[in-house]
Amino acid sequence: MLEFKEHINESTQMRIVDLLPKKVKRMIYRAAHQDKYKGALLMMRALRKDPDIISRGLSKAKIQSIAADHFKLNHREFAKVLNRKTRYEDINEEYLTEGKTSASTYFEQVIVACANSRNLKELKAAPGYAEWLAAVDKKWTTDDKTVEKFRKLIRKIATSGNQAGQSSESTSALWKEHTKKGKDISKADVMLGDHQVSVKGPAARLMSGVKEESIATLHAAFETMNVTDLGLELETMLKSFVSLVKTEGAEMTATALKKEDPKTLSTKNKKALNNLKKQATVKKDAEAIFSKAFNKGESAFAQAFAWEAMSGEKKFATKAGVADAMLVWPYNLRGVKWVPNLTLNHKYVTNVAKQMKFKADVKSGSMSKKGVGKTGYSISQTVALHMKTAEDEFKESIKESEIQTQKFENYLAEGKIDEGKLTDMLKGVWERLKNAIKTTWTKLINAISGILETLQVAIKGGMNTLLNEFELVPTVKVNTKIKF
Repeated sequence: MLEFKEHINESTQMRIVDLLPKKVKRMIYRAAHQDKYKGALLMMRALRKDPDIISRGLSKAKIQSIAADHFKLNHREFAKVLNRKTRYEDINEEYLTEGKTSASTYFEQVIVACANSRNLKELKAAPGYAEWLAAVDKKWTTDDKTVEKFRKLIRKIATSGNQAGQSSESTSALWKEHTKKGKDISKADVMLGDHQVSVKGPAARLMSGVKEESIATLHAAFETMNVTDLGLELETMLKSFVSLVKTEGAEMTATALKKEDPKTLSTKNKKALNNLKKQATVKKDAEAIFSKAFNKGESAFAQAFAWEAMSGEKKFATKAGVADAMLVWPYNLRGVKWVPNLTLNHKYVTNVAKQMKFKADVKSGSMSKKGVGKTGYSISQTVALHMKTAEDEFKESIKESEIQTQKFENYLAEGKIDEGKLTDMLKGVWERLKNAIKTTWTKLINAISGILETLQVAIKGGMNTLLNEFELVPTVKVNTKIKF
């Protein structure tokens, strides 16, 4: 019975609160949560000074949202409390100082309100509108006539919208690996109809300038782009070594050997081997090919990099954080640039790619994983290893032939054999030398052919695998501020 009475009393109290004027209810809510407001405000101040938060480029609005979520505060109420024009003076004003959220961030709410509002009156009463007016500077045109025309423009795009795009979404494994962030802010700022929309002003940053995000975007672009052409260049580079080896090996015929003095033959083959070694600069040649691919201004790589920066396609684990449309507003509000259904090869993405002015390159790295250590030999290391082995075997064969030749010449001088016998013996030396040389070249050809098979597997694995196989680490510098 007591529990039933308590239930009745509690239900009655709730109904009474519901009957109170909205302003009074708001005051009660704020008074009841004043400690939470104070905690959220202190959290915002701390986050704004935190080096990690600064490096991630989080806006004040995003920080405000994080603080509200942490203390389980109503976002709209928290925004109103932080705004002097919408705050009630008798609600602990001593610690509720104004939060300086940018006009462009509030304007995202206004755009959503434009889609949902059937007239100017509804728009003005919508969340974010008053805050936007309070935050705008002299660049903006905000008279009723202009705003009403803008509302109608947005309504032509979509008649419904929400803030669902403003959220932290789970990132992909690739993104976690390079940024150590399991969640990140959605690329979509708002939802308009079925579109997840990235909202930009006349000039804005397309992505954070933080090094980790640039590298992550670089790797995402690697996953997106087609590496067939690049792989073909790398394959041609390695095949040239095989061709060179075959050419040298083919020249080592019995006829050629019989015409040469062993000492002269030794010099010639040493020269041939040195020429071959000079061609074995695999990492250097591969680095030049990668650099060329990265810095072709309108290449597939540049396109893929811009696309990832705009959409976040590879950044997020699901489509929830990915932007598929872009809306660009002007300060005079006399029009909008609406680009729906964005794709990798969209003309608008190409235009953005041309503006980004990025420089990507590669530097030497190592094939290793955290906690595992070195994972194996790279393609360049394997080529160098086989070249060194071939050189050692080559020198050993020549040295042996020189020793045998000198030995038999001494026999002739000591009278142990005649010139006819010497000639027969030297033929045997040259035959053994010829066979040893052929064996060495054949082993080298087979080894490099095996490396070509490794390269084919790497090409199928994409750019990340290719870079790893050549022990090359990407670097990037990018101008992220774009005029839209």
